[in-house]
Parts: sequence; structure tokens; C-alpha cells
Amino acid sequence: MTEFVIGLVALVGFILIRIPVALAMGIIGFVGYAHYMGFSVSSKMVAGSAFELGSYMLTVIPLFVLMGNFVASSGLGRDLFRAAYAFIGRMPGGLAISAILASGGFAAISGSSVASAATMAKVSYPPMRSFGYSESFSLATIAAGGTLGILIPPSVVLIIYGILAEQNIAKLFLAGIVPGLLGMLLYTLAVGFVVARDRDAGPRGEYVPWSEKWRALREVWGVIALFVLVMGGLYGGVFTATEGAGIGASGALLLTWIRGAMTLAVLRDAFLGAVRTTGALFPILLGSTILGNFIAMTGAPETLADWIGDIDPHPAMLLFIIVMLYLFLGFFFESFSTLFITMPIILPLVDAAGFDLIWFGIIVVVTIEIGLLTPPFGMNVFVLTSVFRNIAPGPVFRALVPFIAADFIRVALLALFPALVLFLPSLM
Repeated sequence: MTEFVIGLVALVGFILIRIPVALAMGIIGFVGYAHYMGFSVSSKMVAGSAFELGSYMLTVIPLFVLMGNFVASSGLGRDLFRAAYAFIGRMPGGLAISAILASGGFAAISGSSVASAATMAKVSYPPMRSFGYSESFSLATIAAGGTLGILIPPSVVLIIYGILAEQNIAKLFLAGIVPGLLGMLLYTLAVGFVVARDRDAGPRGEYVPWSEKWRALREVWGVIALFVLVMGGLYGGVFTATEGAGIGASGALLLTWIRGAMTLAVLRDAFLGAVRTTGALFPILLGSTILGNFIAMTGAPETLADWIGDIDPHPAMLLFIIVMLYLFLGFFFESFSTLFITMPIILPLVDAAGFDLIWFGIIVVVTIEIGLLTPPFGMNVFVLTSVFRNIAPGPVFRALVPFIAADFIRVALLALFPALVLFLPSLM
């Protein structure tokens, strides 16, 4: 246990001095493992961990990333916003609600929070500003909607959690649907709250005739078709998550070609983007695996599990402590680093406490979403302020308060009513 504490302190120290997370985890895991087994055995452990990254199952990550890259290039984000605006733009706060609904639709075929936020910023921010929405409220809406990208399937974060927790990825995808829709509903209510306090915060959009509404709806048939194809196949057991990722990527490529957006440049950028994203994730995954092997060697997970058993906390209290931990880590780390650092320690505890790991995974991901909106890190906010460089992040963070409150309500509802998460997976 002493070695575990020393390793944890060293990890925090390495991160504070800006050593990359993947390298920090790898170094501590390698040296710690060598402390017990010797450098020769530790070297073989590292080599074996690296070899495991060539697993067929892990191809699901670059394939779903590739699917999202094709979708981002096809112009579907723009069409999703137009379709949502056509039907609800005349409501108070209609453009903000349209941005949230479009973000949810884009998340259903992209799997990336950052991609959702960046795409929606380009297509929804200009019309929102043209109708008199404030800079901070417009960007706060887009940043909040973007967080749906790591929950609504296919989600790369859920894939990573499934790999680390050894859970069925298809069930995790199904478990994320209702919480994702609940998030869209609560964000919409947050917009309504803002507009109810200040009618000028969300002016109505222009009237759209029914002929244009149906035309806008027809433009997004590809989103529905691709989502139903992938999720329907997973739900029906027609194919595995990895096969579904390949089919989804192929379907997105075909959809991009049908929409006339496919060029050699788009094809090149989509594949290079998938390679870059995967190349950034896999070193962190390797470092996490090495660190996890060291932590298992220390016996710390068993010791912590016994300690939890001795004090016998109420499950709600244990869950509250874990949620608070993830909220705190969200102030400083992005979602992938948070998962990789904590899972080797947290999973044995929640498993010993008898938590359903599918349900727990959704709770964790929703909590991590909040970290994407909170200072000082706030990944989604800084993505948007990097797109619009003349806007300071401070006012955007303040405008996000109603959306963060909505996320807290969502975590509470999912904790109180696990059936919201587990109903669809139970039908598989």
C-alpha cells in the first residue's frame, strides 16, 4: 500500500510539472512494477501491454472516429441545425434550442464532444448572433450541447470505459441513449429558464413555411438512417461493436459521397484525423495499462475494497464521494485522462460495492461531461473561444451555470432511477 501511495503522489507531481499523462503513467507503472519483479520482467510486461493494443476489439476506436470525421465533412451539422430551426425557431429561445437538438443529432453519428462543439459553433453561432443572442449565451448553449457527443452513442469515451471496465460496448451504447435524450431535455429547460428571466436573451427566429420545413427534414435522412443502421444492428445482435464501427464508417463514407461532399482532400483529412486521434489515445491507453498492472501488484485495490467493506458506507455515500472526485478531476483533466488515471483504482471499489458497471459507467461519463464545461480547464469552452478568438472564456463560463445545474439534476435522476440507464440494455 505504501508503494501505491508513493506512486500516486509521483503521478500527481509529474502531471503538475507538465509531463504528458501517458508518459507519467508509463514511467510510474514500469518503475513500480520493476520494484516488485525486477526490470527484466517489468520490460516484458510493458512489451506485452503494447502487444495487446493490437487487439481486434480496439479497432472500434479508429473506425468510429473515422465515421465521425466523414460526417463532419458532409455538411450534416449545418442541415441538422436548419431542420431543428425550421420547426422550433419561432419559439422563445428557439435558436438556442435548435443548437442543442442539432448537437444531439450530430453526436449520434460523431461520438466526439469537441467535434460536436466545433461544428455547431460554425453553423449555429452566426444566426444566433444575427437575431440578437449574446455572445456568452450563444457559446454556452453550443458548449453544453457539445457535451452530448461523449454520451449519445457511438461515443469514444464509452468505448474506452467499456475496454477498461471489460463491459459490453453495445450495452453501454444502448445505456447512453435515454440519459443522452434526458440531457437534451434538461438543456432545453435550461434555455427556457434563461429566456423566462430575460425575454430579450432568446429572441424568436423567422417564420418558416411548411414546405421548407419538410425540405429541411428530408436533408437529414442520412443521420437517422446511419444511427438506425448501427444501433439497430447492435441491438439486434446482427453484428458486434467492432463490426458496427466498420459498417458505420462505410455508411458515413457513402453518405458523404451521396451528398456530393466527397473529395480527395476530404478523404485524406478524414483518415489522417482518425490516425491522429487514435495515435493520441493509444499511448494514454498503454500508460494506463502499465500503471494498472503496477497498482494490481501493490494490492491497493483489495486493501481499499476491504477498507470500504469495514466502514460499510451507504452505497449512496460511496457514489457521492466518487462523483465529487470526478467533478474535482474535471477541473484539471480532460475526459480521457480522467478515465485512464482513475479506473484502475475506482473499478475494484465499485465492483466490491455491488454497483452495476454499465450504470456506473454512464454516471461517470455524465459527471465527466460537467468537467468539459467548468473552469479552469473547460475543454468545450476553450475549443469555442479558440474558434472565435475575440471572445473571453469568463462570460461563457458564467452563462453555463444553468446548464451545469441541469447536469447535476441529470446525475441525481440517473442515480435515483437506475432503470433510466439499464432498461434498454436489459432488452438485448
